[in-house]
Amino acid sequence: MNRTNYPQSQEIVYLKADINYTIFYLQNGRKLVSSTTLKQHQAKPQLISFLRVNKSHLLNPDFIKSVSKNGKKATVKLIDGSEVKVSRRKMSLLHNF
Repeated sequence: MNRTNYPQSQEIVYLKADINYTIFYLQNGRKLVSSTTLKQHQAKPQLISFLRVNKSHLLNPDFIKSVSKNGKKATVKLIDGSEVKVSRRKMSLLHNF
């Protein structure tokens, strides 16, 4: 993936790390693979509002359907049906949901 076909932030539901690759999950159900790490994508200005909820997921807050908390554990449910576990250290990111 290069700059010309980089998806718009409003199209991205979430990004998932896969070793040294990043998989973009888009609103239309498509997936795009980038040979750049999740950390490098997280630093991009168009993704500044995204939430890093664990080591391997960067979520678009616009697509969060619900957050369920069970004691010290939390899970984010996205509009596409995906469920992502939240690390304990990142729980404070979800105080608005």
